[in-house]
Amino acid sequence: MPATIIDSHGIPAVAKAGAFLQQLLEHAETVKRTSSIEPPIIESNFDDLHGRMNDIYDDEPTADDSSDAKTARFAIIETAVRDTFKYLVSRASIDSPEFVKVWNLFDILSILSDSELCDPALLLWLVEELLDSQTVAGCRKVFDFLESRRERITAKHFKQKQLVILRTCNELLRRLSRALDPAFSGRVLIFMFQSFPLGDKSSVNLRGEYHTENVTTFDQTPAKVDGDGDKMDVDTDVSTPGDGSRRGRSNGVDAKKKALDPDVLYPIFWALQESFNQPKLLFEPSHFASFKSGLEATMATFLSIKLEQPPRIKERPDRPVEELNHTSKRKRQDSGDTLSSDFNPKYLTSRDLFKLEISDLTFRRNILIQALIIMEFLLALSPKAKEKLATVKAPNKSVMYTEKTLGEDEIKWVVEMKESIKSYLKLGPEGPHFCRLVETVLSRDKNWVRWKIENCPSIELPQLSPDLFVAARTKAGKLATTKRLRATPMGSLNLDFLGDDDEERAMKKLKDCHRYKIPALESYKRGIADDDFEIEMPTNSESKTAAIEGKASKAWRALRIASKTKLVAFDKIEDDDKIDVIFEELPAEKAEEDEEITNGDTVFPEDRRPIVVVDAGKHSSTSAGLAKQLYAHHPKTFTKVAVHVTRKPTEGEVNGKDFHFIDTQAFNMMRDGDQFLEFSEEGDDIHGTSRKVVDAIVDNDRVAVMEMTFEGAQQVKDNGYDARFIFIRPPAAEILEGQLKESGLSEEQVQQAVKAAAEATEHANSSSGFYEAVVDGEYRALETAIFGAEIGAEKAEAGAPNLSGEADGKKGEDGGDVAMDDAAPTS
Repeated sequence: MPATIIDSHGIPAVAKAGAFLQQLLEHAETVKRTSSIEPPIIESNFDDLHGRMNDIYDDEPTADDSSDAKTARFAIIETAVRDTFKYLVSRASIDSPEFVKVWNLFDILSILSDSELCDPALLLWLVEELLDSQTVAGCRKVFDFLESRRERITAKHFKQKQLVILRTCNELLRRLSRALDPAFSGRVLIFMFQSFPLGDKSSVNLRGEYHTENVTTFDQTPAKVDGDGDKMDVDTDVSTPGDGSRRGRSNGVDAKKKALDPDVLYPIFWALQESFNQPKLLFEPSHFASFKSGLEATMATFLSIKLEQPPRIKERPDRPVEELNHTSKRKRQDSGDTLSSDFNPKYLTSRDLFKLEISDLTFRRNILIQALIIMEFLLALSPKAKEKLATVKAPNKSVMYTEKTLGEDEIKWVVEMKESIKSYLKLGPEGPHFCRLVETVLSRDKNWVRWKIENCPSIELPQLSPDLFVAARTKAGKLATTKRLRATPMGSLNLDFLGDDDEERAMKKLKDCHRYKIPALESYKRGIADDDFEIEMPTNSESKTAAIEGKASKAWRALRIASKTKLVAFDKIEDDDKIDVIFEELPAEKAEEDEEITNGDTVFPEDRRPIVVVDAGKHSSTSAGLAKQLYAHHPKTFTKVAVHVTRKPTEGEVNGKDFHFIDTQAFNMMRDGDQFLEFSEEGDDIHGTSRKVVDAIVDNDRVAVMEMTFEGAQQVKDNGYDARFIFIRPPAAEILEGQLKESGLSEEQVQQAVKAAAEATEHANSSSGFYEAVVDGEYRALETAIFGAEIGAEKAEAGAPNLSGEADGKKGEDGGDVAMDDAAPTS
């Protein structure tokens, strides 16, 4: 490119700057011999850029103010760069190999910007102009350059660049269609997210505006009665309404309506998209009622569709099978390779294709995910959810929707529908994993909504106060500093006597038996008692200090001696300052056979896998009572798994023993890290069973026992965790109802609990491979299910008391005292 094409604009320095850019571009072609965006040109490819740039301005007068001189220099180089840029863009299309000169020019500008030799935003100004002059396909290539250089562009002088980056990306998003170019739009949004800080408000939808332009159109005309022979025949395996409702109950989902014929469902189904597109329409009672009935009809129809076989197109007799198999493949090969036509997320709303669409599991999942999002939106309108937001000092009212509050009946319907959708998403291949993924994404999205309601507070942690920093540094220094050795190490004996001139007397002292024999344990008992007396009633501060040190030394020696003969007594030490228990006589040992049967502390089942004790419902306490008896009779064999909860501890609860009390943020981090075997989130009741806690118990040579409901056990099973599942059958419905009423539950809660218990029992009786055993609410039955029938026989022969609380001598027909479900497999 000849240098004369650069217009000097009457300023010699502009021509010199143009010639200088020409030299840099020519040198870049020798360094980078490819015609692609990669690899980038770096500063080390050029020599003495600062000195060569200063030569351009030698003949130009400089102002006294350095800022004015800098502005003049930036204007000179910008003029030359724009002329060069226009020339390159006008001579080569973005698809031609010659366009690599533009990429090289951009790399050179990035180097000059980082070196403060041109305006930091000059590169982005040119990129903005280039995007305006290109088609969407060309913009993709320009954006390829931006993505590959993002870290380099944003590393320096970001404050001068962030406004241009934001304007460029927003202008590009206005041009793109989120329906036709979803992937490209996502790339732009990700670029903005990666470029700007996490707490920046620039790209946050603070006003809660919805994408109302994405309208789904469908056929409003009634279904055809005649002429259906021209339609494509599809096997959708849509069952009868009665069969669909039965299948819904077997999956844990209640179908509220009968399955509709696809032609009848067609307008009702596609009308739901209006509510998905504009959720605020649900504030109108009439619209909410139509949405409710439409979603119920859709769920009922989805439940009636079999999941075992994928849909297939019937073969027409006049069409060869080979032609059917290769038609779609040939169409893909004949189609163009433009990215915009490869994928179209807009639904095909033709009435003729509706049967085929609803037969696709992926399609149904996409629709139900939209419904789940709306359910979360509606739950945010409940009085309980709004009560949580009352503590926000200056809320962003544009996303709080204070004009609408759901009633109790509406909230009940939303909760039930949400659970039905979640249960349905667990069906099919990889269903449980897919449902867990959706739940995790939605839970994180609720946190982002809360962040917007709070007007996007800073996510960064506040700086430490100087006092706190000094205290932390001092403490860390003490922990890291090597402690000085004692003049006489603790426990060592004085060897000064070896310096005695009388060798015979020194040798006699060396052979003294007190030097090499272990003292009796009782010898320390009196010394520790004297030290305790001195500590309680000290003569002075020095004597108290000496007594504390002396007691610590004697206690340490006594514990070392007791570890050889009385290690079992260590479990009874509750306070480190009180070790009197090691001086007491141990009780007489029982026979090995009696100890295993009556005490059970050292008896282990042959199968040491973790045990999941499944209760019939969250309001039932049958499994908890049996588990407590199991821990009491076998304290060294079984350990309860304490679940993680986000609430505060109540009176008497011990952190780490009863529950692990953590905050919501820590719980979310553990859930996102897939650390829970199961978790449940129902309002304020948020809990989860940590995999690490269970593994720690197993590593400590104990059998972990997890107490949970059927839903939690299903999650553990879905995660593929190797455990033993034992179901505790609830009492009769009348007895259970009376117990629940006595516990203070409302009538509605009682009926729901009774219904859940019946469904869980039905599932336990019908599932042959889920539970290892199904037992009655008796301790002996649970113990037999864990250890096997042998332990029950041994206890009967040894005359052991009936641990289940029954009268002695009460036996079954087979002579045993254990009630087991014959239909359930046993260990």
